[in-house]
Amino acid sequence: MAQNITIKGFVKDQKGLPLPGVSVKVKGTNQGASTADNGSYTISATSNATLEFTFIGYKTVEEAINNRTTVNVTLSDDNQQLNEVVVIGYGTTTKKDLTTAVVSLSSKDIENQPVTNPLQAIQGKAAGVQITSQSGKPGSGVSITIRGNTSINASNSPLYVIDGVTSRDASFLNPTDIESLTILKDASAAAIYGSSGANGVILITTKKGSSDKIRATFNAFSGFSNLWQKQDVLNRDQYIGLMKELGYDTNGLGNENTDWQDLTFGTGTQNSYQASISGGIKGGVYSLSTGYQQDKGVVAPAKLDKYTIHFNGSQNLTKWLKLTGNAAITQSNSIDVSDNANVARGGTILSALTTPPTIGVYAANGTYAFNPYKGGSENPVANAMAAKNNSRNFRFLGSFAAEVKFTQDLSFKSSISTNNNDNRYSYFLDPYSTDYGRTQKGIRNANFSTDHVWLNENILNYTKNWGKNAFTATGGMTLQESKYYYLGYNEQNFLDASGKLLDHGTSIPAQLPTAAQWSKRSYLARLTYAYDGKYLFSSNFRADGSSRFAPENRYGYFPSASVGWRISGENFMKDVKSINDLKLRASWGKVGNDEGIGDYSYLELYSPTTQGSYNFSQLANPTLSWEETTQTNIGLDLSMFNSRIIFTADAYLKKTDGLLIQQPIPNSTGFSSITRNVGSMENKGLEFVLSTKNFIREKFTWNTDINFSLNRNKVTSLGDRVSSITFGGIYERDAAIRVVTGRPLGSFYGYVSNGVDPQTGNIIYADLNGNKVTGADDTGDRTFIGSAQPDFTYGVNNTFTYGNFGLNFLFQGVQGNQMFNASRMELEGMNDSKNQSAVVLNRWTTPGQITDVPKAIRNNTSNTLTSSRFVEDGSYLRLKTATLSYNFGAMSLGKLKMSKLMVYATGYNLLTFTKYTGFDPEVNQNSANGPSMGIDYGTYPQSRTFLFGVNVGF
Repeated sequence: MAQNITIKGFVKDQKGLPLPGVSVKVKGTNQGASTADNGSYTISATSNATLEFTFIGYKTVEEAINNRTTVNVTLSDDNQQLNEVVVIGYGTTTKKDLTTAVVSLSSKDIENQPVTNPLQAIQGKAAGVQITSQSGKPGSGVSITIRGNTSINASNSPLYVIDGVTSRDASFLNPTDIESLTILKDASAAAIYGSSGANGVILITTKKGSSDKIRATFNAFSGFSNLWQKQDVLNRDQYIGLMKELGYDTNGLGNENTDWQDLTFGTGTQNSYQASISGGIKGGVYSLSTGYQQDKGVVAPAKLDKYTIHFNGSQNLTKWLKLTGNAAITQSNSIDVSDNANVARGGTILSALTTPPTIGVYAANGTYAFNPYKGGSENPVANAMAAKNNSRNFRFLGSFAAEVKFTQDLSFKSSISTNNNDNRYSYFLDPYSTDYGRTQKGIRNANFSTDHVWLNENILNYTKNWGKNAFTATGGMTLQESKYYYLGYNEQNFLDASGKLLDHGTSIPAQLPTAAQWSKRSYLARLTYAYDGKYLFSSNFRADGSSRFAPENRYGYFPSASVGWRISGENFMKDVKSINDLKLRASWGKVGNDEGIGDYSYLELYSPTTQGSYNFSQLANPTLSWEETTQTNIGLDLSMFNSRIIFTADAYLKKTDGLLIQQPIPNSTGFSSITRNVGSMENKGLEFVLSTKNFIREKFTWNTDINFSLNRNKVTSLGDRVSSITFGGIYERDAAIRVVTGRPLGSFYGYVSNGVDPQTGNIIYADLNGNKVTGADDTGDRTFIGSAQPDFTYGVNNTFTYGNFGLNFLFQGVQGNQMFNASRMELEGMNDSKNQSAVVLNRWTTPGQITDVPKAIRNNTSNTLTSSRFVEDGSYLRLKTATLSYNFGAMSLGKLKMSKLMVYATGYNLLTFTKYTGFDPEVNQNSANGPSMGIDYGTYPQSRTFLFGVNVGF
């Protein structure tokens, strides 16, 4: 046997500081030691053995002894989070060199979730990014707000850049095709995209191949969903009692006691299958995937079928020429059910609550039954099933690029891309089965729209490193154009004089198509400089010309700059062992917005009529110009205790000037509004992110990620001609939202309800102006009664591993916002024959009664005015996802000839803690990132989902 010798030495980090607690092990044995406080160690081993040095946060080093008795080792930082490559506009950098506010998420953050929209999967995982589901309906969109709302009438949605191709939507992508998402939050990061970056930019990189070997994967899951809560409404006897109180004749109402919620809300199903193959050939790599997703909603027949194909490839033809190409094709077919409908016909969700329990699904003649007191008020099954309501969407996004490398440092890339969006919609309601269909004698609506956008980008990049200096320069020009076309179709009256069904309606109004175009020309530049990895600088400039403005106002100029100081790299920080990295950041930038105002808003327009004449349809405004947002950001990045703790903090101030507003004008002009640059808005906020490695053991790990954001929004000016603008219309009542100077968007406006008068049973409305007139007789008593803006948002994500088992759960929350529950106006109104909430069992009936529910009054809405009575706390904490997984080990995989095999079970929207009395505190009738946010009016709620899946790799 070989003779053992004693080996001594020191272990230090790259700064030359001693590392205590480093594990020193003789490779292939159980013999080991650890370093002392001064980094020293002593161990006995054979002269030809190899020592392994391991330490959390550092790369493992193997050192052959080779008969030496002294072996000194330096360990280098292995912080993958700090060294992670982050995609930025027209380039990449490492996270540790960022000087702007950027958040990056990987494919692991969005996988194994029952979502057809990949952006739903990052909800609660990014500070400063509020993601809200518009509806629980299959295929419904999400609202994304990055650091608050910056506009009133223009767009508040971010720009998406998918493998270099710009888009205003990313919902069509298959989540499993995405490799990473980078969210550019501050203006300095987003200014490279100029006019398109006012609301932030989300860069999406899809998966690519690898040249080392061919890989094949298969991912699949299947699950079911259901409604997580029901609403209590009146049963048959309680409903009949209310109808008698309102003076309705209840004879012949029927003997049914139908639970419409049980009939409306069933069990949904979710299925997803995706297969991919990737690899490489000499000088190139490729990746091809195909997928199918199906989401059947809890309200039949709502359904989405989504088919996707994705290709990504690159090929080096020579040492100096590289070609790249990618394509994403998506076909979506959906069946819709009506929601968000006012009570003229109810909509499926509201009618599930308001349809009388005394009737059944069908009448005696086989048609769908409806409220016998209220013609046209269909039952929810009729609302959902009677009409054929179909949509088809086809998306093609593709690009081709050639990159020429003149030298090792200088390259030029030119690309051409296209983003095509084709939609077809079809609706048909027969003239027999429903009351509304009979009054219309059948109705068919259809439309077709297409939007084709092409983009050409030409980018020159220069990189130079010498000594401690690192320099990059980027410059380029882009051209972009869109062509939009829309054609609608309508026909009614499908019955002839004898009542026979016709193939086509006899009433076909003439329809004219709509067409529009816009184009942009842009020039961009960026410089970055770093000295010794400690002093960082970046500057961007972009000039955008948009056809949406008159020639004299066409160009907007958007500069930005950012600096960073890595304090941990200074000499005075060398003795601070607990800090691995400490960096201060500061940035300033300006971005623009020309979205959401129409393509010809500055022109005087005339619209053609079907008679061959023209109507004067829009006033000219040649002074119309860019809406501009200026943002200042200060940030801190901190990594401590061998990267066991990573902390990020940001503070920002955003100011938007020249708001693009549909400004109301006197009716005497013949127009209701005109688009103008009027007023300003402000957002200011704080963001905090904390990532901790709580436990790291051989078989057990526990990591936690916490993010916290607060934003304060305020309209600072509406100009000198307009004092307020109303939004959020409510059926037969005042609008619920008013925009004024000094208040945030989403401010609820109405009467103040002070409860029920014990003597009269009517709501007591506060007499705020003191004229002794209240309620609808005095609109001057209206005031601000709440806000949809949250105090703060947060997310807490925990990941555990034990052996091959994994457990992950994410809590996501919104605190301090209010919701206007307009559904309660119909459920607690007691003014007509709709069924009501069980709350009305406590209604006022006799003088002197103390209650908070007013009396029933037929055909009178005075007790359900737009008031504080319907403003509720919308705060919630939701267990958004929980996943239990098992990864088969290398030994098992070897036998199965697989590189990966994981099985998992996931729950989505498992638990919700809220005081909100509606179905769902998250959904909105209108966009959640616009001025009409925070209104729930019969909106399709989100469901609770359970699924089981498998990920396989070969």
